[in-house]
Amino acid sequence: MAKKLDYEYCKAAPMLEWLGNKWALVVLVKISENEPVRFNELYRNIPSVSEKVLSQVLRQLTTDGIICRELFPDVPPRTEYSVTEFGKTLLPHVEALLNWGRENFEQIMENRQNAIK
Repeated sequence: MAKKLDYEYCKAAPMLEWLGNKWALVVLVKISENEPVRFNELYRNIPSVSEKVLSQVLRQLTTDGIICRELFPDVPPRTEYSVTEFGKTLLPHVEALLNWGRENFEQIMENRQNAIK
């Protein structure tokens, strides 16, 4: 029997869980920039991600309704990913986070260097 998910402690927990995955935002941004996009195209455009991790992230984002997976009955089969309407409501917030990171990059790097000293 499947365990009931209890997120009463924090309604944002599901989003925070995949946001905590270092690849989730990268995958979402790459899909939104090039949609629809195929798995191998994503894999080539995200250096250092493994196929296994990319598959896991795509599965989770699909389960949460952020992206959709469309399977075409071609030979060989073709699968494309795109951002759902629901996922598009998240994109402005992701863009705000990215802008904050770009605007504060130098300060973040300086803080990291100072922490090492």
